[in-house]
Amino acid sequence: MARKSEWQLESLPIRFVTHDIQLAGEFQEHAQKSIDSLRKIYPNMQEAEVEVRKERGRFIVEVTLKIARYLLRAQEKAHSLRSAFDKAMDKIDRQLHRHKERLIDRRRHSKPVAALATDLTPVFQIPVSDFTIVRTKKFSVKPMTLDEAIVQMDLLGHDFFVFVNAETGQVNVLYKRKAGGLGLLEPGDEEEATEI
Repeated sequence: MARKSEWQLESLPIRFVTHDIQLAGEFQEHAQKSIDSLRKIYPNMQEAEVEVRKERGRFIVEVTLKIARYLLRAQEKAHSLRSAFDKAMDKIDRQLHRHKERLIDRRRHSKPVAALATDLTPVFQIPVSDFTIVRTKKFSVKPMTLDEAIVQMDLLGHDFFVFVNAETGQVNVLYKRKAGGLGLLEPGDEEEATEI
């Protein structure tokens, strides 16, 4: 059974979610200090969640941070809880620095987003018998611009991102293409697919 507890210092709420594990106060303090140190990079960090579980003798730590409208997430495994957490925080730190550099570059070179989205029709050649759903995940889909969706997908480190397009009000899927660039799936007739 998952337990949730709040650990708050300097007004940054951190929610700890554990699965049949009792977290020591020392670990919670370490997590708080580590996350507070990231606030130097992004002072508008709103909340954080640290999820901890143990599988096959290894700790799995997932850290999720909410900064403005964006989520950053990193998951790591290790034999010690602190090591798994520190590895996840290293990933988050790299994501934050990469995001900050992109924002600076975007301001300098402001290219239109349409140049990033290339092909709108992915091609899958996997036999239908190979499809087996092994996990279902529910998440909130928030309205955002295409630009914001690109940044969010990059921050999460995913190959795709589902969002509600703020301009059209429709659900869109942004994805990385194997040939390079990004693709955007929008609802509509197949004849409307265009190459950018």
